[in-house]
Parts: sequence; C-alpha cells; structure tokens
Amino acid sequence: MASWGLRQPQSDKAMRRDTMHRLLRGLLAILVIGSGQALPHRTYADSDAAPEDPEVKLGRESAAEHDKTVKFVTDPAVVGRVQRIGKELADIANEYEIPMLWGKPGLKRFEYSFKVVEDKDVNAYSMPGGKIYVNSGLLDFTQSDDELAGVLAHEVSHAAHHHMMRLLSEQEKMQFAALGPALISVLLGKGTGDTTQNLLLVGQLYMTAKLNSYGVEAEKDADYSAVHYLRKTRYNPVGLLTFMERLYRQERLKPEVELGIYRTHPPSVERAQALVKLLRELGIPISRREVDPSIGARAYPVEKDGTEYAEVKMNGTLIALLAPDGDVSASVRAKKLATDINALFDDSLVSFELALSSDRTRVLARRRTLLRITEADARASNMSIPDTAKSVVEALRNLLWQEQFNRTPVPVATE
Repeated sequence: MASWGLRQPQSDKAMRRDTMHRLLRGLLAILVIGSGQALPHRTYADSDAAPEDPEVKLGRESAAEHDKTVKFVTDPAVVGRVQRIGKELADIANEYEIPMLWGKPGLKRFEYSFKVVEDKDVNAYSMPGGKIYVNSGLLDFTQSDDELAGVLAHEVSHAAHHHMMRLLSEQEKMQFAALGPALISVLLGKGTGDTTQNLLLVGQLYMTAKLNSYGVEAEKDADYSAVHYLRKTRYNPVGLLTFMERLYRQERLKPEVELGIYRTHPPSVERAQALVKLLRELGIPISRREVDPSIGARAYPVEKDGTEYAEVKMNGTLIALLAPDGDVSASVRAKKLATDINALFDDSLVSFELALSSDRTRVLARRRTLLRITEADARASNMSIPDTAKSVVEALRNLLWQEQFNRTPVPVATE
C-alpha cells in the first residue's frame, strides 16, 4: 500500500518494516532481471481497451486493500462536509497546474474521492490517483472549515504532484546502486556471509535515508502547493498555519524523539515557519482568529441581579465584564471589544502598547481608546473604575504572554 500522511508516523518500527518491504521488492526485481528472464510485453490492437493509467491503478489497488482494514464514518453531515470541501479543492487541482517544489510535472484530471475513517489519530493521508482519507480525530482537532480545507489541500497536492510516482521512480534509480555491491558479492562468490550482510545493511540504510529525505521534500511541497490551491478558493490559507501551529503546541508537550534517517516529515515547527514566510511573501494577512475561533476573544451574555451583562473572554481568561451603557446593550459593547482585541492580537500587539489613560478610566491600545470603563461596569465587577480598567490591562498582558509562548517561534538567523 502506498500513501502519504499529513503527520510523521508514530512508530519508527513500522517505518523500518515498510522500508524493508520496499527493499525486498526491489531486491527481487533486480534478481529477476539479472537472471536473464524477459519482462512481459504486450501490444494492444485498436479494438482493445487502452491500459489503465499506472498511477490510477496503483491508487485503486492500494485503496481496495486499505478499505478492508478500516471502519468508515457514515454520518451524512460529517462525510458531506469533507466531500464538499474536498471537491472544491479537487476541481482546482484538476484545472490548474501550479509551480511545485518537488514531484513530477504534468496535469492529470483524477476522479478524487474523500472518505472519513474512524480513528482518533489526528491525521489525513492520500494515495495515488486522488484517493484521500481523513481520520475522525482530525475532524475533532480542526477548528474551522478553513483549517480542514488546508489539510485537504495538502493531501490533494500529494496526488496532483504525483509524489508517490516520483518516489517510485527515484527508488528504481537507486536500487542497484544501494544493493548492487551485495548482489555482485553473492553472484561472484567472493563475499563471506558477514560481508554480504554488512553490504546489504549499508544499502538498506542508504535507501532508507534517501527515500525518507524525498518524503520530507514531498511534505514541503504539499504545504507550499496547498497555500497556492487555497488562494483560488473561498478558504483562507491561514487555516493551514493555525492547524500546524496547534500540532506544534501538542507535540511540544511530548518527549522529543530523534528519528534521524527514519524521519519522513519536517518537524511541525519548521513547517509552520515556512508557512508564515510563504504567507508573508504572498501578501496574505495572517489573521489567525478568523480561521481559529478557539484562540480569539469572544462575547458571552450573562445575567446578574436581573440585569443583562456580557463577558469578554479569551482562552478561558475573563478580560472584562460589561454592563449596558445608555442605549448600547452590554452584548453590543462586548462584541465590539472582542472584535477590536482580535484585530490587535492578529496585528502583533505587544505588551508595552497597552496603557491606562491619565484619569485611569480608559484602556488604551496604541494610544487609542480600546475600552471606556463606566460606573456600571465597575459595580458589576465590585471594583472601582481605576481598578477595573487596570484588571483589563493585566488580563490582556497575560494573554499576550501566552500568545508569544504559543505562536510559531521565529527561526534563528544563519549567516
């Protein structure tokens, strides 16, 4: 089975096993050719049907094997959402050939399919010819259609840029170079068992390192291409960035494992850094809160002593409790404050740009009034107006610190 996943596989043991299977298949092919057996050849008469595209055939056969081993989600709403977004991206991929970083050139119009697998692992993967699979765990992990579109665009890119076919082509080129010395040793009878085994091991390690390095390049291209595909849709490419940053935050909590030559994907932090760089180069505003509501400020209506108030919270932190102000309801005030805060955070607000007015009744951001504290606001919070304003500034500064901790780190400059 041949497939590309969004994330680094969890088990290096599984990677070694898959690599060994590839090597054994390659070794068998070399031995068959070396023994003088002719490869089968067939010609097609005009009346015969044209042979199936090898790429489509590989994907179809791989998918048939794979589908026997998994359980699919059948909820029409869940499957319909994935297929709807996926089709929009597939239509773009079938119409436009965009520049690639790695792959095989040539536009092919595949019949893309999108299926949802019951699996808690946060992952999606694709097979040649446009067979795309999304785990249910990934759907739970994404926060918006923009993020899901980013993931699906990544997987569509693997198929559209023929990554598996390029990998198979590279594998064929290197097989004899990697395993040839051991085979020659056997055929000439000049090598001891240990010598042959060592030569095979060296060849296996070489092929593993080389093939996985190609896998890393394919992942870089899929991220790069996904952004370009998304630009031609109604989905915000920043969704792929916020998804990748959340993966990075999740992975940062786990023990670091050095995969070495078994690494098939770039680290999530490097992928996020590359996406930030690309989005900036393309002039796409990095408005994270437009595509990830979970990290944005939001307004929540509350009732207190028979009066309707509204809270503004971000990441579980209470920023302000607002009361009605004349004809303006608490809900309207809270929604405006939340919108202004989100815009400031997306525009890289820093702590020293927050301050109190000289009379300590207003919260300032970049020397402009962000919020005016009223007597009713202060009473609702059981504090004075100055203390209420100060608490808003302190909450925002704490959230800015969290923002810096969670955001993609700037790569260290190299000379």
